[in-house]
Amino acid sequence: MRGIAAIPIIMLLTWFLIGCGGTTTVPGVGDKAPDFTLEDLNGAKISLSQFQGKTVLLVFASINCKGCEDQMPHLITISQQKGQDLVILEVYQFNGTNLVRDYTTRKGFTHFPALPDPKGEVAIKYGAARNPPTNFVIDGNGIIRHKKIGPFANPEEISSAIKSL
Repeated sequence: MRGIAAIPIIMLLTWFLIGCGGTTTVPGVGDKAPDFTLEDLNGAKISLSQFQGKTVLLVFASINCKGCEDQMPHLITISQQKGQDLVILEVYQFNGTNLVRDYTTRKGFTHFPALPDPKGEVAIKYGAARNPPTNFVIDGNGIIRHKKIGPFANPEEISSAIKSL
């Protein structure tokens, strides 16, 4: 319970540091996507760089985020449509492994890797810590080609962002 109570404090401190001119440089469209390594729910290490040559939809989410839940059916649909041509990675910011496992299992969000980011380090690196969901489309060369703050409205919107590559 104590860990859950600390989440709002960590988020507030993160917001304050970034909002007050912290040294974090946030990547944008046209920039190289920062590499990261996180463990999935089974303990396997997953790095963005291992998907070099593939289109990646990087989603920063949080448990019990309504917008994150609203866009999940669209992510599942686009994942099924694109198959191996698209990698979807869902980073759960400021949430630990057990919390993310319980949440994704309860909601049935098990179609692609859920990556806990308990300290929010990756979310902060991408400037996504304040606005879940924040979505990045990254091309096969590791360049950010599209950024969307807030949920995708439908699978067509995601497909359009991917086609723009």
